[in-house]
Amino acid sequence: RRMKARAPPPPNQPPAASRINSEQKSPVETRISDQSLMSMKENMINRSVDFTVILPSGVEQKSTAEGSKAVMDLLVDLCSQYHLNPVQHSLELKSSGVQQPLNYKPNTLVGALDIQTVFLKEKVPEEKIKRLLPKKPEKSMRLVVNYLKTQKAVVRVSPEVPLHSIIPAICEKCEVSQEHVVLLRDGITGEELELTKSLEELGIKELYAWDRKREPSQKTSVSSDAIEKEKTRLLGLFQADRRVSK
Repeated sequence: RRMKARAPPPPNQPPAASRINSEQKSPVETRISDQSLMSMKENMINRSVDFTVILPSGVEQKSTAEGSKAVMDLLVDLCSQYHLNPVQHSLELKSSGVQQPLNYKPNTLVGALDIQTVFLKEKVPEEKIKRLLPKKPEKSMRLVVNYLKTQKAVVRVSPEVPLHSIIPAICEKCEVSQEHVVLLRDGITGEELELTKSLEELGIKELYAWDRKREPSQKTSVSSDAIEKEKTRLLGLFQADRRVSK
């Protein structure tokens, strides 16, 4: 049985130190590489950058800027060109094929960014932002308002505000002058309501709006209502007695 021939010995390898030195670049090569990188950066900064400007109105304009210009200066130039206030506007920079806006600082050079589109946007004031925020719906209720002895009206008001705040709505609905109206708990007792308290605090869903000009006096109004109610009560009793006697 033949034995396999031994593999030839590996070629002589250079020492580890010499191998590392051969892999490392020489100082001359490193200097050339750094110079090339700096040259590329200088070329990017010194070049002219063409881009599309989208104005706040949505109109598109073509524009060019030097790569050595800072983004902050670009904002000032564009606002001056289109008669806008740079304090009230900002820039949103985008590159082709990228959805997210480019990150930059005010002193970032235009040439260092791959700018394709510049959105010139109007800043929204804080007051306007607050106004645009959805408001919490106010609590409201149906208030029954009795007036002119026999008239009724329904007004939707807030139960949490003082009565003096809902007087205008009551007067408009009932066609009563604010100068002559007095709010009463009802048309019988004639108890005046405190205008600093709310409907919720008073625990009422119905009241009487007494018009001092169109109704002679509070007592007359109250007594008339009382008389009418008493007549109705007596008539009901009389009819009930007649049914029983039959």
